[in-house]
Amino acid sequence: MSKWVPKNLHVSQPGDVSTLLSKETEIHGSVKTQGSIRVDGTVFGDIVAVKSVTVGSTGIVEGNISGEDIIIAGKVKGSVNARGRISLESSAQIEGDLSTGRLSIVEGAVFRGLSNMGVTVRPPVRIVEEKSDEAVPQKMDRIAAA
Repeated sequence: MSKWVPKNLHVSQPGDVSTLLSKETEIHGSVKTQGSIRVDGTVFGDIVAVKSVTVGSTGIVEGNISGEDIIIAGKVKGSVNARGRISLESSAQIEGDLSTGRLSIVEGAVFRGLSNMGVTVRPPVRIVEEKSDEAVPQKMDRIAAA
């Protein structure tokens, strides 16, 4: 007897998805899983997965998403945080910030927000005083990071 796997399920091995929310499913509240999850329905709340999170082309998430690797082909309104990689497919529509080590955006994807890959390093800010006879207000100057 063979195991049923949808044709459009993008996972590395059959059976990798431990939770599947079909397009007829609507959840109000947070979802947490020790495995991976695929969302083809609607979730109004955060999604936290130890493994991967996939939002299919019919999937809608209004909340934050965190997981190892995250693939988005549907709509997400919220922050997305991946310990591994975020992939935005051509049908993806994202309104929120992305934080990941690796980011892939396919042509056609819509992304409104900020992206952060790795640790943010900003140069330190110091006050530079000008020497003169007149009282001159202090200026802010950025020092370039070496």
